[in-house]
Amino acid sequence: MEDFLSVVFDDLHLKGAGYVFVHGHANWSAQVALPGRAVFHAVLFGEVHLHTHQQTYQLRAGDLFVLPSGLAHTLSDASLSPQAPENISYALSERRHQPYALGEGNISAIVLIAGSHYDTDLGQPLMSALPSAFLVAGQGQEPPEWLRIGILFLQQEISESRPGQQSILNRLGDIWFMQCLRVYIDKISTDDSSWLRALKDPALATVLSAVHRKPEQEWTVPKMAELAHLSRSAFADRFQRTMGKPPQRYLNEHRMRLAAWQLRHSDQPVCRIADMIGYASETAFGQAFKRAHGMAPGRYRQHIREQ
Repeated sequence: MEDFLSVVFDDLHLKGAGYVFVHGHANWSAQVALPGRAVFHAVLFGEVHLHTHQQTYQLRAGDLFVLPSGLAHTLSDASLSPQAPENISYALSERRHQPYALGEGNISAIVLIAGSHYDTDLGQPLMSALPSAFLVAGQGQEPPEWLRIGILFLQQEISESRPGQQSILNRLGDIWFMQCLRVYIDKISTDDSSWLRALKDPALATVLSAVHRKPEQEWTVPKMAELAHLSRSAFADRFQRTMGKPPQRYLNEHRMRLAAWQLRHSDQPVCRIADMIGYASETAFGQAFKRAHGMAPGRYRQHIREQ
């Protein structure tokens, strides 16, 4: 099976990873709101209550918790009377090597909080398919081995200032987020209604990997069906049921997301971008882009850069 998860994960363009260790003492409470960031919590010691506007989660040492879109939430100690929460969202943007201490008295919990920015447009299909918050339950009082090793590496890396440090931290954040997604996706049932099911469908994963890797190719439904080793009708039906839209619509939307990313982040001429995503002419591309984004490619680029 093609590794579609790796392809989709690359589309997130994670960057600007930040980390903070929180030492919670008695009656501690912290508020975190990081829209546009994938946020990850690892409880390393003690017990923690995590509150979103919808639900309260009881986390224990070894548990991991993910908020893919940075949903606002609070963390507190397990007592019934925590202090008013202190907003520590900014701490993830600081070069903070010392733990962030909250509350008074003995330490009751230690939490590692990590967050990374991601491209909200290219990452939209994955992020919109994930729940706003989900728990990855631990295997006991210790974090998973991959996280334990990662924390040791993180502590070594942030203890000294060396060239390339931010790139190292970004890759470490990538790994942690990917590992949590792996665990979550492994537990998806066959009747799950989101397109995450495609990650576990060998036929669709093969097609989607190819489309994402080579969007410039002349993809037709018969060509996709052949790659999936299915009849045209069987492929189209499976794609529609799993992805919630026809194959050509998905392809067109993906191409428009790629085009918008190029217009925002590169100086490639419009004609070159059109060619990169599979349009035979700049005119045809311009018309498709305007339908998708409400303005011509050149105007879109100008508008983004004036902001």
